[in-house]
Amino acid sequence: MKKTIVVCDDDKEILNVFSLVLENQDTIVISVANSLVLTEVLDTIDADILFLDIHMHARNGDMILRDLKSSAKYDKLPVIMMSGHIEGRRISLECGAEGFLAKPFELTDLENYIRRFVYESES
Repeated sequence: MKKTIVVCDDDKEILNVFSLVLENQDTIVISVANSLVLTEVLDTIDADILFLDIHMHARNGDMILRDLKSSAKYDKLPVIMMSGHIEGRRISLECGAEGFLAKPFELTDLENYIRRFVYESES
């Protein structure tokens, strides 16, 4: 079964990078540019991991993550927050994220999170 990676970021270039790098025969990448519809998208799929930008125009990722972690439906979904802001790591820890990617990030860091939370969690 294909793994589903969801990326929510209002930066279309970041969304394109995720799709180009990660989408293959084993992986589907679902890109969400409007943070206001993220929960609706999650309701229609079975996501294996969520990469969530902290600072977005419509609704910030920290608010979204707090809502997800307080929901019985999504509290087990691994969420990796992303930001180029100096306070990003602190914010992600306070919100309960499983990890943090500082922008610009290394592809090996991205791949390590996917391996850890998507593939190694199966065993």
